[in-house]
Order: sequence, then C-alpha cells, then structure tokens
Amino acid sequence: MSQRHWIGALRWIACGALALATSASLAMADGMPRAPLKGAPVAGPWQGFYVGSSAGLVTGETTGNVPGLTSTDFDLNGALYGLQVGYNLQYGTTVLGIEGSWSHSTVQGNTACVIFLDCKREVDWVATLVGRAGMVFDRTLVYGMAGVAWADVDTKVSVLGTPFLSGSETHTGWTAGFGFEHMLSSHITTRIEYSHIDLGSTTHNLAFAGGGPTIPDKVDVKLDTIRLGVNIKLTN
Repeated sequence: MSQRHWIGALRWIACGALALATSASLAMADGMPRAPLKGAPVAGPWQGFYVGSSAGLVTGETTGNVPGLTSTDFDLNGALYGLQVGYNLQYGTTVLGIEGSWSHSTVQGNTACVIFLDCKREVDWVATLVGRAGMVFDRTLVYGMAGVAWADVDTKVSVLGTPFLSGSETHTGWTAGFGFEHMLSSHITTRIEYSHIDLGSTTHNLAFAGGGPTIPDKVDVKLDTIRLGVNIKLTN
C-alpha cells in the first residue's frame, strides 16, 4: 500500500474512532442534566491549565523544485513525540481553549534524483499553537482545532552515500484537526487526535559540502498525524 493510501486510511481510522466515542458518550449522557450555555465561565471539570505528552505516527509528502535542474515528489513517514501545555474555559457543556505543543520528529523520506543522486528530506521538530473548541458528553470532550504550525526541515543530497549538498529552513504553515479526550479522573485525561499539517513552501539554499555558491530548492511539506496523549490538569 502506498503512503498516500496510508494517509486515507489514517483519516478513516480517526473518523471511526471519533464516531464511536461520540456515540458511546451520547448514550452515557442520555437523561443527564446539562448546564445552560450562558453566563460567566463555570469552574467545571475541564476548566484550567494542563500539561501533557503525546506520541503518534505520521505520513506525508514533500515536493522540491530546483529551477532548470530537477523536481522531486516523494513520500514521508515517521513519528512525533513531545509535550503540550494549554488552558481551557468551560461554559456549560462547551469548552474553549488554547494549546501549544512541541514534538521531536523522526519523519523522513528519500528518492533518486538527477540519475545518480539521492535526495533526502528530514523533519527535525514540529511546533503548533492552536485554538480548540468542543462539546462535553458526560466524561468525554469531542473537539476540533486549528492554528499555526512550524517545523525545521532539512534537505540533503548525496552521491553514493557521500554528502554533496545540504540546506535547512524553518517552515511556517497551518494545522487543523479533531479528536476526543476522555477524563479518567478529576486531574488526568487521555485522548486520540488526528491533525493535518501544511508547512507550505520555503526555499532551501543548498550549499555544497566543499563550499561555494548555493542552489535554491523550493520545498513543500504536508503531514497527516494520529497521536495518543495524556494530560494532567493543574488548576481550575
């Protein structure tokens, strides 16, 4: 199965898990009283600061274009694992929040280019700042999110394993996704989350291993992730 097929499969898995969680939560919440969506925020169980960690799998694709020389289009895969910190406000069954994250990345891919050259792309880290909005069903929060994403991306070109050209840039783009988070206790939650990360196009100035002029390479990177996470609530 190709990496692009895996991207579609990841999306279907995330959608299915979200649908199952929502159905189960609605069943548990049936007949339970709910607070009205008005007035000042209440110090509900989801309100407050939290910190946590997450890890998951990544698939994606990248393109590169060196004008007049070559263009590349190949798949990426790997994993992300890191930390997140955020704050939630709760209005009845509505939860609004903001979250920042930083993840180390093992995402990479390579392809043959210009006959005997090997072109490789690596994503060293990914950071995000997103807004979250969701609804509470009993002990489960179903939410969507969107915001800004940053990542450090390396381009490496080698000849029979010997470094030839290299360049690195920090990309800025956007991310959006959805997930569900379940409250295990008053201070511990666990979640599963799907996100799409579009890091946009940035020019990498590739330098020769021995020095000299640089070669511009317009690089585009897109990622799809499914991550599991655990959060610890700190305050109301």
